[in-house]
This record gives sequence, structure tokens and C-alpha cells, in this order.
Amino acid sequence: MGIDYHDARMLLEARLRGASFENTATVAHLALNLHPAEIASLQRVYRTGFPDSAVRPLENYKFNDYSDQFLREALGVTDLTIIDYSPYQGANLVHDLNQPVPEELWGRFDSIIEAGSLEHIFNFPVAIASLMKMVKVGGSIFITTPANNCCGHGFYQFSPEVMFRIFTQENGFELNRVAFLEAAYPPVALVPKRNAYEVADPATVRSRVGLVSKRPVMMMVEARKTSDVPLFARPPLQDSYVTLWSTGTTKAAPTRLEQVLKSAIGRLPGNLGARIKGNRALRRYSFSNGRFYKRFQW
Repeated sequence: MGIDYHDARMLLEARLRGASFENTATVAHLALNLHPAEIASLQRVYRTGFPDSAVRPLENYKFNDYSDQFLREALGVTDLTIIDYSPYQGANLVHDLNQPVPEELWGRFDSIIEAGSLEHIFNFPVAIASLMKMVKVGGSIFITTPANNCCGHGFYQFSPEVMFRIFTQENGFELNRVAFLEAAYPPVALVPKRNAYEVADPATVRSRVGLVSKRPVMMMVEARKTSDVPLFARPPLQDSYVTLWSTGTTKAAPTRLEQVLKSAIGRLPGNLGARIKGNRALRRYSFSNGRFYKRFQW
């Protein structure tokens, strides 16, 4: 469980936009995993954003240190609460997130940072609802969790759609970002190079936004709380089914070219047509699909 470069950059960029981190809770005692070039990049961003600051974040940092110093120096955290199932790593609030948090924690925090715990919590709907209740109106939740090729790491890997359907106006939130991070190896912080992609909302592109990838992929989420409302008054539903039930189809009307291609493929002998369809589907569910994924760099 830890904060890598893209997580740190997301947090720092949020602060530069005015997000408050003064009273922050982290889920578990988060490590900080930064390589030398990443440290230098974060320091440049900080100096640009706060040119008059006398603070020099990460000056004495060592790889895999706890993130506490970074949170205080770079993000301005003055009150840090560490929530965990056990106190063995220094948590100062011991709570099993399989169970709802007590009401005295509702609306208490400016920011919640979750970076590698949700996939290990069996009762995910209870855990995510607790995090949503704990943040103040105007505050933010930041999540990094496995999305693809991390089978066995935890109980779950998450699709982007679950985040799009959870953090809605109906539940008192607005989404600022859902992004995929493609790592080189299963220990995602092992090397610095990671490709980053903004992910499209399935409701916007009118399609299931799938991914078949060779490398581990993490998902980054930033959501802001806009109002206090009862959570999940209606349980989230996958958009493709909602569209199907209301319109009788999950797709936009095919173009003339798409109709011709479909007809031509259907007339091919043997399993050749199936192989062509399969390869088209693989391309559709890849990072080369510009409708689903937009690559970005900080």
C-alpha cells in the first residue's frame, strides 16, 4: 500500500487547484515510492506552484519511506489520521472497514487518500460508503486500486465503470478524474516509467469500456463531495443494461460502412469471420482505442 509518482502528482495538482488537505485521513499507513527523476519532477512542480514557500519537500526522502513527511510538506496536512484494521503499522484509528464507520467520523476530513486497500476489503460497498461519508462537503477522495492483470493481489480488481456509477451527483459527488496507469511489472513501483490514460465514461461513449492488456494496470480516481445526501438510495446499475432496458439497444445506430463490413465478415468461410471479429474486439479493448482512452502526461 503506497503512493507512487502518479498518485503524488494527482494529489499535488489537486492542492494547486485549491483542494484542502489540512485534515486528511489515509487508509493504512502509506509508503511513498519515488525514483530520483520523479522526486525532482515533484519538487519542480511544487516550486512553480508555491514560489514563495520556504518548504523543500522530499529533501531527505528515501525510497519506500512512509508518506507522512510528503503529506505535511507538499500537501499542507496538519492533522493526519491513519485508519487500519490493526495498529501494527502505526495506525492511530483502528477500524475494520468491512463495518460502517461510526457517525462521529462523518464529515470530518478535508481529504481521504486510499492507495491500495480497497481491493483487500471483502465488504467493498460498505467500505466505499464509509469513505464517502467521512469526507466533508467540498472535500475530496483520492483512490488508487488494481484494474487489470493483478489477479490474486487482493480480493478484487475494479472496472472504471464502478467508479463512474458510484461518484455521481445522485450520491453527492462529482468526478474529476478516472485514469489508468499501465505499469511494466507486477510491483508497479519497481521502475519509474508508467503510461497514463484518461478513461471515458461508458455512459458517454455508449459502450462498455473494456481493456485486454499484457501489463498490470492500476486505476486512479479523484472525486469531490458536493452535497450530503443518502448514499446509494438506488444501487448503481451498469449503464449498458440501463440503456438496453430503456431503448432496446446498447449501441448507437451503425453507420453504412459498419453495416457493409458486418455483412462481408458474416459471409466469410469457416472460422475466419470469427477470427476477424475477435481481433477487432481485441483492438477495441486496447489502449489504442482513442474513444475509450486518451493518453496524457503530467
